[in-house]
Amino acid sequence: MSSFLKKIFYLYLFFYLLFGLFYYYNAISYLFFLSTIYAGILNLINSFIAVKLFKLSYKSGSSKFMIYNLGGLSLRLFALLIIFVLVIKFLNIDKYAFILVFFLFYFITLVIEVLFYLRIAKKIP
Repeated sequence: MSSFLKKIFYLYLFFYLLFGLFYYYNAISYLFFLSTIYAGILNLINSFIAVKLFKLSYKSGSSKFMIYNLGGLSLRLFALLIIFVLVIKFLNIDKYAFILVFFLFYFITLVIEVLFYLRIAKKIP
């Protein structure tokens, strides 16, 4: 497992242990906890797809790199938007908790993702 995936895994593990403790001590409701799980799963899938696309393209030419990463980013964001709206509209969850945790996870994993890309880019001559 790459260091990026390990960091993401440990980050999610930390947050879910924290959310689990909050739920165990009745500080958050079941719907809040369920909302965090959905938000986490969406962001985790998004991060894994980003890493796979980056690993496919970083040693190839610049045109393939741009297609895989920028095109992949566009498709991933569009898919996330559609799934985001469907989850909010059709699932019985705490909508505000879902939105808050989704964006929290999204921006944290985005920062880790960019740091991963920069670290890999420095290794390429």
